[in-house]
Amino acid sequence: MSLIPESHTALSRTENGVFDVAPKTDWQKSAVERNALESPLLRLPRELRDLIWTLTFTGTVKPVYSGASWSSPFSVLVACRQIYTEAISLAGPFLTWSFSCIPDYEIFFWNIFDVEGAKYKNRFIHSIQLGVDPSDSYMLAEIIDPGTDDDRHEETGEYRRPTFRAFENLTHVELLLSATGVFSDSENEDDEEAEEVESTRYENDDIEEARDNFTKTMERMLPRVRVTYKDFDDSAAMKRFWTTQDPKELSIRVFSGRRERQKALEP
Repeated sequence: MSLIPESHTALSRTENGVFDVAPKTDWQKSAVERNALESPLLRLPRELRDLIWTLTFTGTVKPVYSGASWSSPFSVLVACRQIYTEAISLAGPFLTWSFSCIPDYEIFFWNIFDVEGAKYKNRFIHSIQLGVDPSDSYMLAEIIDPGTDDDRHEETGEYRRPTFRAFENLTHVELLLSATGVFSDSENEDDEEAEEVESTRYENDDIEEARDNFTKTMERMLPRVRVTYKDFDDSAAMKRFWTTQDPKELSIRVFSGRRERQKALEP
């Protein structure tokens, strides 16, 4: 006789986006009890298991958009109901979501807030790291503090722009600040446009002013979020750091698409 039921019922979510994994059928209850008794992992003391979950969800996540195999720290959550229940609260506070440039961050943002069924992922974002130059930091400050423009559409509640305020659990933003323009898409060394951007070098006074502006804006608009910086002489040094940091690097696949509804949200 097979231990697998003939049919499965889709899990429902609670109000905060967490799956309701409480066993409801006799088969589910039996499987949970059997796992707790037979699994070497689940037979460890709870304190050790919590340490394992914490280490599993500690590191730098660099979302990738194509051509990557699935290797996600969240994969452990689908192992069984008990692991999901124990580990879900730790799946976020110790992860840093890292982006080498603003366009990649914006793709990630809209993947969460503009894709049906993905908004619950918001709760996993506690720390963001982002590669920028001083001019980018001014743009970020405008996104955080958009003047008279509202972040959200008053009727639909959807976001017009990729504001940090959308992440309800965000506590830390770190800017990787380059003294030269940050190139984003071109890998062609002969690309004249990329060379022109890279040749832009900011004076120390400009960099300090940009940092001060962004820090003060965040303190005013999002005082719960701690802001830190790492400074680099040029974008090449920043990219090298971003590429090689954290030997525990964890990559996940993010399926991106264009925001088809953006025009409808414009005022």
